[in-house]
Amino acid sequence: MNAEQGGILAIEPECYRDWVARAIGYDADVVARAQSQPLTALAPGRKSVGDIAVIRLGGFITQKPSLMTMLFGGTSTEALVGEVRSAMAEPSIGAVILAVDSPGGGVFGVPEAAEALRGLRGGKPFIAVSDPLNASAAYYLSSQADEVVATPSSLTGSIGVMSIYADESKALEKAGISVEAITFGRRKAEASGLKPLTEEARAGIQDRVDYYGGLFVSDVAKARKVSPSNVRSRFGEGSVFTAGQALSSGMVDRIATMEEVIGGLATGRKTQMRMEGDPVEIAARAVLAGLSGQGVE
Repeated sequence: MNAEQGGILAIEPECYRDWVARAIGYDADVVARAQSQPLTALAPGRKSVGDIAVIRLGGFITQKPSLMTMLFGGTSTEALVGEVRSAMAEPSIGAVILAVDSPGGGVFGVPEAAEALRGLRGGKPFIAVSDPLNASAAYYLSSQADEVVATPSSLTGSIGVMSIYADESKALEKAGISVEAITFGRRKAEASGLKPLTEEARAGIQDRVDYYGGLFVSDVAKARKVSPSNVRSRFGEGSVFTAGQALSSGMVDRIATMEEVIGGLATGRKTQMRMEGDPVEIAARAVLAGLSGQGVE
């Protein structure tokens, strides 16, 4: 779940803490059975409204399907790009909507996916909708669409990157446990949590965080056609914005409900509605409901 020491995350911190707490609460049997599912077969769900493809960008974002994908109905960047590319290439589809409800996730695969999504613009209408949470890595990806729309009650933003480090040395000492890392490479275990961070180790982690943060700002700036300094100064510095704030800052292009977005695209198009099941959501709900007696919120 990319919570290991030194893991770089582009995620809304409050949601991340909640997910970690919930994941820890699942018993080993639930986790083991979830891990045994064919995660590689999961793809972002697509719903069709006439000739409009509505593709889900939700849950914890990872480069490949993972345990988090199964437990919380997350999104793989590789699968997302594949689904959008397929929809763009399908003659029967006239427009593509990303329905975004995600606090973000890991950074791996996100810059590459953002570049790929940006390269798909222009062929047919490509709109991302914050419905209701479009934060961090999710905004990184969705900002690459031709247009970003905020629903009235949505939150959008959280442009930032973080790495969490837990110094476990005092707890181990108190428990009477002595742990020693035998390494090859002077800095190999510097972020293991077995001892406090040195200034050199802290600087190394900060460099990685700054690197991914710079990619985030640069790619959002390219997609939104503003300067990187504008993104840094006006797009919240890691905070999330209400719909009105996101509009005034330039993070989104307009405020509308999902129904209004679909209705606007559907003018003059086919009106027959065809709904397809979301395989990620179905799988996640089946695992949690069937194995642990808990539903997915």
